[in-house]
Amino acid sequence: MSRLLRYTIVVVAALLVVFVGGPWVYINFIREDAPESFVAEVTVATVDGIADPSGVWTVTSESQAGYRVDEVLFGQNVTAVGRTNAIVGTVEIASNQVQAATFEVDMTTVTSDEPKRDAQFASRIMDVLNYPTATFVLESPIVLPADAPATSTTHTARGALTLRGTTKTIDFTIASTVRDGRIVVIGETQIVFADWNIPNPSIPGISTEDFGVLEFNLVLER
Repeated sequence: MSRLLRYTIVVVAALLVVFVGGPWVYINFIREDAPESFVAEVTVATVDGIADPSGVWTVTSESQAGYRVDEVLFGQNVTAVGRTNAIVGTVEIASNQVQAATFEVDMTTVTSDEPKRDAQFASRIMDVLNYPTATFVLESPIVLPADAPATSTTHTARGALTLRGTTKTIDFTIASTVRDGRIVVIGETQIVFADWNIPNPSIPGISTEDFGVLEFNLVLER
């Protein structure tokens, strides 16, 4: 075997170790697992109950919203999760109906476990300089069951969602419960990137599907 061939083999082997073995070790032994989805974290618990939920409920700092995207990182499957608690909004309840709801998320504060991913998210993907917020405005009242203040329930919500400057009306299922006198609303919906003029997050070495999941866990107090 010539010296050049041996050198080439060594270089290729070294590159394989760096670009395949390195990510495998990092993903399987160093990188922490992605947090569970808010929906998966829902557990059956004793519901406090509220005699009358009527009134205006405000988003608290315990609330979170963000994204969940499956990635293939140098051949390894990982789940990317970015979240923020910079959310403002209100929910108005009257006559056992959610009459109005408005939420706004500060997209400039969404972070994950990877600064490089966050840089891509803030610039090329979501362009937070030009589109610093994402919003949702309820368009149709949500009729609550008669026993809603005392039980965990699911509802269908329809409203206008704005992401990266694009607004669309969507329907999605949400779950709500009462804990410690506060209303907790959890939900998620699939976002096809092209439908919202969001560039596919894929870059050399990292590929994703053409969609991700928007998820939220809203804690509301009167």
